[in-house]
Amino acid sequence: MLEVPHVQVSHTRESFSKFLQPVSLREARVIARMSHLCNLAYRVGDIEPSNLLHTHGLEFMTSSLVKKEEALAKEQASSVSSNESEESDGGSPRIGQRFSISPASAYSVASAVASYLHSQTTSLLRHRKKRFGAVNGDGQEKEAADYESSEMATLIASSPVTAVVAAKEGTKDAVAKDLQSLHNCPCEWYCCDDRKTSTLHFVIQGSESLASWQANLLFEPTHFEDSSLGVFVHRGIYEAAKGLYEQLLPCVLEHLRLHGDQARLCFTGHSLGGSLATLVFLMLRIRGVVQREALLPVLTFGSPCILCGGDYLLDKLGLPKDHIRSVMLHRDIVPRTFACNYPDHVAEILKRLNGNFRDHPCLNNQKLLYAPMGQFILLQPSEDVAPPHPLLPPGLGLYVMRHPREGNCSSKVEFRAAQRAFLNSPHPLEILSDPGAYGSDGAICRDHDPRSYMKCITGAVRQEAKRSRRLKRQQRRGLWWPLITAELSSMFRDGGGGGGGGQDRTFLVPGTTTAGRGAVVLSGSSAPGPSVVAAERFYAGVVRGIHEHRRQGQVVLLFFFSVKLALMQGFAAFFAWV
Repeated sequence: MLEVPHVQVSHTRESFSKFLQPVSLREARVIARMSHLCNLAYRVGDIEPSNLLHTHGLEFMTSSLVKKEEALAKEQASSVSSNESEESDGGSPRIGQRFSISPASAYSVASAVASYLHSQTTSLLRHRKKRFGAVNGDGQEKEAADYESSEMATLIASSPVTAVVAAKEGTKDAVAKDLQSLHNCPCEWYCCDDRKTSTLHFVIQGSESLASWQANLLFEPTHFEDSSLGVFVHRGIYEAAKGLYEQLLPCVLEHLRLHGDQARLCFTGHSLGGSLATLVFLMLRIRGVVQREALLPVLTFGSPCILCGGDYLLDKLGLPKDHIRSVMLHRDIVPRTFACNYPDHVAEILKRLNGNFRDHPCLNNQKLLYAPMGQFILLQPSEDVAPPHPLLPPGLGLYVMRHPREGNCSSKVEFRAAQRAFLNSPHPLEILSDPGAYGSDGAICRDHDPRSYMKCITGAVRQEAKRSRRLKRQQRRGLWWPLITAELSSMFRDGGGGGGGGQDRTFLVPGTTTAGRGAVVLSGSSAPGPSVVAAERFYAGVVRGIHEHRRQGQVVLLFFFSVKLALMQGFAAFFAWV
């Protein structure tokens, strides 16, 4: 079965919590490191190799900019030798001019599409409220839902977003060919090497150019690699991945040649870059270029779902699901775009616009374009950054989604329903209908910006590190107190021997026993010597100080007490000898 059966389930924060497990500190630090590398991918030309080596222990190897400069030099040399006069007249365009695209142009395209969607979705919701008002009965609910679906279908049919998939096949082929070109690669990238572990890291940038928007908007399904696999993929991103694969392959082969069986490859990326990283990772394995052991898990940040049958493909390749790990901010619209629920009216419109959607199994059976794949890691920022998600625990946190009873078919269905519930809460249309979602300070940019990912993940790591240190202190305290009390008991008995006979006395001082917090019982002579009395007074004072200043200096006080205790034992031995 290509995908698990679709079951719609409503979740609350309590019912959803069973699928969440806090990410360990070690794992969170790896994620934080990768998020920092992805943030650097948006300024590849400004990367300082020395800083990269000092901060992450990684040696900068090459980048897409270096490859383009090499291609430019080769073309210029060829042009000079073949037609020097034409080059001097400026008749032939330079490669740099073909791939240099203004970021402002890319943002204007995105803004135009977003503004159009905002106006349409706002109109849709306003008309719905005006026509139906408050929904009271089941019949009105169904009528309202049907009306909203038909309005959404009209939106899809008339939107410029569908202009690419509705174009003629020749136009789409030209776009696909252009995406595979080195000069029009939609995303920049760089690679760096970890000499200690023989790991080559490929870091791929997200949407930052007009070519990247071409890739995003050509979202019709096509077969991934071999049609016998039965897996469908987002065509635009797949075409871009083919071109990127050819660029990265020489680096991969050289790394395998140098390190042999010890070679490891790691792919990561933000947004579109994460999707490209996933496809290149799978292509290397399907084409037999790299053995399974050499491929480390892919880690993506805010990347859209782009495969129909992704989990099925991982099983077929013998890869665990956590080999594709998707980190997403709680309200990021991009991971939801192709994996949210598509009403029947919208599906029909898409099938009319493009015949490839008619036999698309995910659209026909799952009511979505592309299904979730691999493992989800959910990131909840603090409440001062963004409103909390209704299904996640309040406050800053990093959680991995897992079913408590993985393995059987029913658990897969239940788990996929939980993933779908998260991806539809909020639905992309709800996000687009909010006027505050747009602009550089809007919710869409805030929840998808790579800097937001890096900042929130870093905060989660610091929070978990503090919690871990606090737990270790408590564990150390539980081990130290019995040792301290045993030493004091021995010292009291030894120190009281020179004071004459007498009955034993018991000292009760506040402390921590092996069974928990309470009184520590110290036995000694009823006639202790001066050193023992001083030790008792000092110990009682230290314990009071520890309880009064527990949060300010427990470790310092315990160290100070240990030194004093050693000195007092020396004095006690000296007095006993005298």
